[in-house]
Amino acid sequence: MNKKAEKILNTTIKLFVHEGIKKITMDDIAKYTNVSKVTIYKYFKDKDTLYLEVGRHIFSHYTVKLNNIMASDEVLIKKFYDFLDVVSDFINSGHFDLCMELTRYNQDVETEYRLYLQTYRGSMFNLIDSGMKDGLFKSNLDKNVIFHYIDMGIVYYQQSSEYRYKMLNDSDFKQRFLLFHISNIFIDGEKILSVPYKTI
Repeated sequence: MNKKAEKILNTTIKLFVHEGIKKITMDDIAKYTNVSKVTIYKYFKDKDTLYLEVGRHIFSHYTVKLNNIMASDEVLIKKFYDFLDVVSDFINSGHFDLCMELTRYNQDVETEYRLYLQTYRGSMFNLIDSGMKDGLFKSNLDKNVIFHYIDMGIVYYQQSSEYRYKMLNDSDFKQRFLLFHISNIFIDGEKILSVPYKTI
């Protein structure tokens, strides 16, 4: 993708996140991108194509980030935190909600979502497998239980704006809740939360 097309996509994403998909017209995109509508249609033949490319662009961005974490030489706990940072950023940025809305307007965005989910699930299972080998998790749990427990927390974070607000703005609640949450699966929850590179 060339720089002009990428600029159009990035501007469109910002407009969609801040103003809503239905409010934004091709004229708005042209105005804020500082290009003509003819230029937009040169790269995106219609709004349906634009929806797909926006979804594909966002999912690709976060898929690359997850793949980079898995390919890094960082220690395992740092990878766990980096994984959660990427997923949190996807949600906090408004990109996740935007993509879910796009799936209602273009079914092909759903296919892109499923591809992202494969990377998300594969990455988490990779981390869990490594954590089990390193003895980080309680021995009576299998990896499917651990996966769904972590995933449950992520889904709740996606869906509850009140919980998300507390996690982002109340550090005492966040620390106490995370300790409560991770102590159910990690052998030493306090140690996990005390690592110096913690960023979540």
